[in-house]
Amino acid sequence: MRRVVIAPSFDKEAETIGAAIEERLGEEARRTFVVDLTHICILVAALPGMGTVRHGYDTRFAGFVFGQNWIFFDFDDQEVHFLHIVDARRDRRRISF
Repeated sequence: MRRVVIAPSFDKEAETIGAAIEERLGEEARRTFVVDLTHICILVAALPGMGTVRHGYDTRFAGFVFGQNWIFFDFDDQEVHFLHIVDARRDRRRISF
């Protein structure tokens, strides 16, 4: 299985989302988000082909939907680099990386 690599940008964005979840729904909801995010990253590392590059964002990176967020990643035979997690409700034309 490919190694999971979390970029600082992904970590920062996930932390921001987690803080917003905790503010709205409480600490337990934030913990659940973090656990679920960790599990999905491990699954994607095993099956990176499940992502798509046809997502409408201005990036070459593959992505997939996780809850109300898009997760973007790049991969090779050894590693999957999780690069960004963004709210799917944001204006796609204003986001590029």
